[in-house]
Amino acid sequence: MKEAMEQVKDELGRDAVILHTKKYHEGGFMGYKGKEVVEVTAAIEENAPEGQLKSRARRSLPGEGERQAISGSKLDVVSKAAPLPNTILSQYKTNGTETGVRMAEAPIAAPDFQPLIPDGAGVKTAAQARVLTTETIDEATNANIARQKEDEEVIAANDMHPVMQPVMMSNPEDAEKIQKLEAELAQMKTLLTQVMSKDQPQDEVSLQEALRRQEVDEEILKDMAAKTAAGDMLMDSLDRRAPEVVAGYLENKLNFAEGIKLNKHGVRIVALIGATGVGKTTTLAKIAARFVLEKNIRAALITADTYRISAVEQLKTYSDIIGLPLEIVYSPDELKVAIHKHRDKDLILIDTAGRSQHNEYQMKELQDFLAVDSRIEKHLVMSATTKNRDVADILQKFSVCEPNRVIFTKTDETSSLGMIVNLLADKDIALSFMTNGQSVPDDIVPATADKLAALLLRE
Repeated sequence: MKEAMEQVKDELGRDAVILHTKKYHEGGFMGYKGKEVVEVTAAIEENAPEGQLKSRARRSLPGEGERQAISGSKLDVVSKAAPLPNTILSQYKTNGTETGVRMAEAPIAAPDFQPLIPDGAGVKTAAQARVLTTETIDEATNANIARQKEDEEVIAANDMHPVMQPVMMSNPEDAEKIQKLEAELAQMKTLLTQVMSKDQPQDEVSLQEALRRQEVDEEILKDMAAKTAAGDMLMDSLDRRAPEVVAGYLENKLNFAEGIKLNKHGVRIVALIGATGVGKTTTLAKIAARFVLEKNIRAALITADTYRISAVEQLKTYSDIIGLPLEIVYSPDELKVAIHKHRDKDLILIDTAGRSQHNEYQMKELQDFLAVDSRIEKHLVMSATTKNRDVADILQKFSVCEPNRVIFTKTDETSSLGMIVNLLADKDIALSFMTNGQSVPDDIVPATADKLAALLLRE
């Protein structure tokens, strides 16, 4: 060991620092009769006047039977010298002394990183490859500083933009209190709207008043005032933002089917049902014309309205103009055959006879027709000119036929459409079409919240 120390001093000078020493045997059989080898890792300070770091000084020492002088030995250079941090050098106050060697022999605590193994030719064994060099120490130190800086930046960012965690209501009483507070807040907004409406200019019609003139129920107006931004119900009904406010509320209050959706595979079967005189035949012709003329859809028409001779002739005229096949059926069995005949089409439209919701026999007959195929999508056609009480009665009585959609016709023949909102608010059944004239195929639109809002606010 003493001879190795002297060789370190000769190579690196008296300012060299002993970082690590290790003894082991090399050669022989399983370590037997092998040479004792001392491995020394040393370094110099940044401001040392000379030399570079040469680590892993290896020196073969004679065994017990050999005491000849050591000469011509060399230090194996693993990597070029790298400046050692002063914080590490300051720990060694006994540079180049035997006391320093004993201190260096104490195990060095391994840092929390994997040491880099240099590619130098001096690395000859696995034991030597695990020796720390100043290069790996510097790299690890810089990496730790960088990680610490990143952590500080993340913490600072979180302080500036705290993450909002959802509040879980584990106590039912707390949830009930919050619901009561929300209800009270809604009532306050409604009262505020009512008080402020008294100061409304006489020549200006507020959004709330415009909807009231459309005969929208007061309960719905109160609900709308509670669920929209404060003051929205008092804006001028001619304000360009008014239709957006109404449409936003209707989107959550009603269901909209936006017309008829065709199947990706297979035929879509649609039947129009409803009371007499609501415009089922004309509406069916409008739908057929739009799909065939505008979308080039393969379609077929079927009529079961044999009670009125004019209805069959009217639909036959439309089918000839559009170029569609027309089937006339008188019984559920004939309807089943007609559907099977046109199963290769994209769309089959069925016109049914008008039925009074108060005639149980007619309603039962209609049910039998619709029961022939479970794929039939039923659209209940009602006139927008019907009174609130009557449309509610029609919807309730026709529910035995399980309608999927609602169509409102003749929206151009009435000055108030609030009945549509009153009837369909908070119901599962969806609004599919609205018609506003007799022209085929122009006067029909797929129902959306925006289009209904525009009709409610029309001048």
